[in-house]
Amino acid sequence: MKVLGTLAATFLALTCCAQGGVMINELQGANRKTVVAADGSTPDWVELYNPTSSTIDLAGMRFAVVGRTHVLQGPLTIAPKAHRMIWFDGAPERGADHAGFRLPRKGGTLLLIAADGVTVQDVFTYPAMSGDLSVGRLTDGNATAWSFFTQPTPGAPNHGIEPVHGRAAAPVIDSTFAPSGDAIRAALIAEDGALIRYTTDGTEPTAAHGVVYSAPIVVDRDLVIRARAFVDGHLPSKEFCSTYHHGAAPQDGITIAMDQAGLSDDSIGINVEGALANFSRKGRSWERLAMVKFNGSPDPPIPIGISIHGSGSRGAPKRSFKLHARDRYDSPVKGLQLNALEYFQEGILRADAGPHTFLRNRFLEEVVTKHQLRVDVQPSRAMPLYLNGQYWGLYRWMPPKDKQWLEHISGSEAVDVLEGPAATVRTGSDAHFKLAVARLMGLAPLDTLARYIDVDNLIDLACIDLWTGRADHDLNVRLYRPRQAGGRWRWVLFDMDLWAPAEENSVERMASGTAAETPYIPQLLRHPELQQRLLARMSALLATALEPERAVNMADELFARHASELEADHERWKLELDRPEPKVSNQELLSFIRKRPGSLLEHLANATDRKVRLVNIEAPSADQGVLALEGLSLLPGPHVISGFQGVALELTFTPAQGYELSGWKGVEGTAGTITIDPARVRNVRPLVRPTAP
Repeated sequence: MKVLGTLAATFLALTCCAQGGVMINELQGANRKTVVAADGSTPDWVELYNPTSSTIDLAGMRFAVVGRTHVLQGPLTIAPKAHRMIWFDGAPERGADHAGFRLPRKGGTLLLIAADGVTVQDVFTYPAMSGDLSVGRLTDGNATAWSFFTQPTPGAPNHGIEPVHGRAAAPVIDSTFAPSGDAIRAALIAEDGALIRYTTDGTEPTAAHGVVYSAPIVVDRDLVIRARAFVDGHLPSKEFCSTYHHGAAPQDGITIAMDQAGLSDDSIGINVEGALANFSRKGRSWERLAMVKFNGSPDPPIPIGISIHGSGSRGAPKRSFKLHARDRYDSPVKGLQLNALEYFQEGILRADAGPHTFLRNRFLEEVVTKHQLRVDVQPSRAMPLYLNGQYWGLYRWMPPKDKQWLEHISGSEAVDVLEGPAATVRTGSDAHFKLAVARLMGLAPLDTLARYIDVDNLIDLACIDLWTGRADHDLNVRLYRPRQAGGRWRWVLFDMDLWAPAEENSVERMASGTAAETPYIPQLLRHPELQQRLLARMSALLATALEPERAVNMADELFARHASELEADHERWKLELDRPEPKVSNQELLSFIRKRPGSLLEHLANATDRKVRLVNIEAPSADQGVLALEGLSLLPGPHVISGFQGVALELTFTPAQGYELSGWKGVEGTAGTITIDPARVRNVRPLVRPTAP
């Protein structure tokens, strides 16, 4: 094998001689721990150098890279033969030495432009770099010689002795090695003359840490092998990482390898119990470097950051994790893969405290997805987690309900995002939302509300919250709007596990709140138009997506798909968590599905003073077409629909090819869409006939 020379070949013209005066001397675009700010952040940075004998005023000079520009404000000077740090953290409000953007992770050409806005003071072209690596002039002010630095010197002289222009090639598995006997052995190879260091305890191999590789590694237990190659005059290689299992290797799920101390050490571990309670700590200083591999994927493990995720769930022994694709961890620029097409910079491994949590969340996720309900719900994939070779339980992999995902699903370049009962701003502004709430509280006409709020979205959210009787509906709030003309507020459905008992009067409880809180049940029930929309949609949901027999079948299929995984998870955590057996949780879910409609209909009728009325609706066979109730498809055959007196229900028939609608039995009219009042109509069905040849 040969040393990779792509860095040197691609960036032969790394620097350009300065036009006199201040120079770009060194920079770091993936700071992991070289410089840690007081708030725990790790900003990118550029070091300037003044080779002259005079103090230079930097005010008015500007940095430009890939279309981004930042003008330095005063007072800001640099003394003769001195250095000046500029922090590229995207926070110019912190001072004149802070730039308004971060350095591009993929590399670029950084220009320093004089205060006249025209003269190019200096040019510095740099490549994509791994974490804590910097690049700069070999010595201060050197106009021709450059080097990578494994030990950056921000604010201090560059004393390069031998330039480093390339990186050693990473070790790989020797596919020609054939182990003898029953023992499993992993053989590594690297380029000629390279030294390989490896670890099997989850720690990161470095030039000073790890076992020097001399013979195939015996795999006599579940372990993680991490290795790097080292060649004089070159950067250490990218990391080789692979998890080996003494028994059968898992074919699905996710495998994470990390320094065990970063997980469980009393002082620095992120998952520590007891007096230190490190699991409760937040912020970037409580992220740890890890390698992640999606089992079954041909892609190798990738470096990421890992932290504990969640709020109240942090107190449970089985905790959720958040994975961060960040510059300082050398993560892929495209981020973490959610599915075949979607990548995000962060991902959540949701722990789910027990089988009831998993089943309830997945059930509602599937209901929303299958029936295309008008709420947004995080898509999740069930997968077992293996941490440092050990089975850690069943988790759900999902994108966080944050700016990147919300921009993705809305197709918008920017969104306003609010959180919690106080509608705290996470991204953007709440000015538009305050106008929306004022109109909702004032029971403004529907057409006025619809200019601010996606009313269909709010109605569906309210229906699901009422059906589940969510005990924490007022806490689990996330809403957003596309930041553009006509952008309206939508709510995200998440954390759907704390359901009320099937007989509980959730309508009365949610309608008794005095504060303006999601999903605004008091306002929906008092508003003459919204009340009818809410009741009609609930009738349709209870006849389709949440119809007991149909919903029970869906829940049973869900449990059958995941029963073995839930049992394995229960066995893993049974000594640390007091929770029911998976079969018990499934039976409780089925019981709720069967009992809930009757109680909910009674409570809604009492709250609105509208009697429940039954209407028989017969849907034709699937080959003839589709009959929809309030936009939701009815299964072929007879249905007894529970409606409310005086609340019109909309029926739409879409004939299949070769058929047409000739009218309706039970009501007058031949239109494809009709409305019926359950208090006046007892039986109805579309009349379908073949089209004339």
